[in-house]
Amino acid sequence: MMNIHLIRKNFYKRLFPPKFENERVQALYNFVSKNDNNFEHWELDGLLTDFINIIRHYDEKDTQHFFDTINLWNSYYLVIISDKFLDNRVKSNVTYDFGNIYAKIFLLYENFDSYFLIDNLEIAITMYNSKLDKTTLFDLISKINLLHYKKLITKQQYNYNIEFIKKLTDEISS
Repeated sequence: MMNIHLIRKNFYKRLFPPKFENERVQALYNFVSKNDNNFEHWELDGLLTDFINIIRHYDEKDTQHFFDTINLWNSYYLVIISDKFLDNRVKSNVTYDFGNIYAKIFLLYENFDSYFLIDNLEIAITMYNSKLDKTTLFDLISKINLLHYKKLITKQQYNYNIEFIKKLTDEISS
């Protein structure tokens, strides 16, 4: 029954895409929804450059609006965005801390590709030299505990990521 509900919801979103009150968030949504079928092949001087140009100027206001309206996003689109944040070519062309954004996407979405996101959590945070606040770090530990409890991640993933988050917490405390 749940799968039918998700299919209907995704079908409805395709027919009636959400409208955002933020130009940059709307541009990102429109771009990802238009190019989601070939995101593995985004290249510089093409779709990857277009993606970079959209996110290059993101600021706190844009990010806040993105998270205020995250429930309007298709979870697959969030996986695409998260994947592109991990591209070194994206990192070298932006100044905003998208590792922090990656961590918050990971926190907000429980039911999609947790194994993919958790495997790249450390990469995203390290790549952007992210400075996560204590609340976010605490929330990450809670999320990792929940994923392990629900058997959505392995014991090895659990142990590795808990140690990584504890190391980040220790760095803040010292």
